[in-house]
Amino acid sequence: MASLAQPWLISKIFDPIFAVCVGLSAATLRIQREQREKYPDQDSSLAALWQKSVRMTRRYFSDGIKTGK
Repeated sequence: MASLAQPWLISKIFDPIFAVCVGLSAATLRIQREQREKYPDQDSSLAALWQKSVRMTRRYFSDGIKTGK
């Protein structure tokens, strides 16, 4: 009986991790493609998109602090 529980635990742990990885990679590729189409003159590498998202997040939260939200 104990040997049957082993594959289920691996699948139970690995499947959600795999799903999150696939979802994140699909979202990253889609955002990268859309940015490349929308702004062809800007850098659309993963590092550039990461920096852009960090800047946008900081701007969003700093505006919230200034307006008192």
